[in-house]
Amino acid sequence: MARYAIDYLREADLDAVHTIDTNSFSMPWSIDTYRQELRAPQLCRYVVARFLVADAVPSPTPPPTLRTRLLGMFGQPDRTTAPAAGTTIGYAGIMRTPTDGHITTLAVVPEHRRQGVGELLLLALIEQAYDLGVRRLALEVRATNTPAQTLYTKYGFVATHTVAEYYRDNCEAAVVMVIADISTIAFREQTKAHSDALYQRLVHKKTRT
Repeated sequence: MARYAIDYLREADLDAVHTIDTNSFSMPWSIDTYRQELRAPQLCRYVVARFLVADAVPSPTPPPTLRTRLLGMFGQPDRTTAPAAGTTIGYAGIMRTPTDGHITTLAVVPEHRRQGVGELLLLALIEQAYDLGVRRLALEVRATNTPAQTLYTKYGFVATHTVAEYYRDNCEAAVVMVIADISTIAFREQTKAHSDALYQRLVHKKTRT
């Protein structure tokens, strides 16, 4: 029975992540770039989504907190344990800057898109933002990437402005999206509601297969 797990990006994942990066973006990062950022966990956090096979069906009732929900079903990252066995199907990263937590990248392999994996990765980045001690989240997204913009809007990102000719490959504009404060009760409640819904969606999908 299939399920997903979220894990920290490790050196052993770099080849798989680079392949996803190359197939997802016209300007992929080098493996050395990821390797350098892995050496600065106080500033940069990267997570991967793995596709696993499990014998047990998770409970349809989610645990009470986002962190334990990720731990119980999705595998909240833990640096002290061995990496989860499974196929790396997505990754995402966040960097702490002087003003915010900047989401630098998020990608999922085509065959697992629109399955909730990107949303799982975004939830993991929100957890990492809390761990990094940031309150404001920001990102850039291509003006034509409406699916990504829809996901970010769902979680409370607001488009603040566009940057013309931001992407060097085709001079496309970037939309800058921001969450002003992830520490508010309203944001935490909204995130919990979305996480509950995603949990139920994935459990329902698995119990039918």
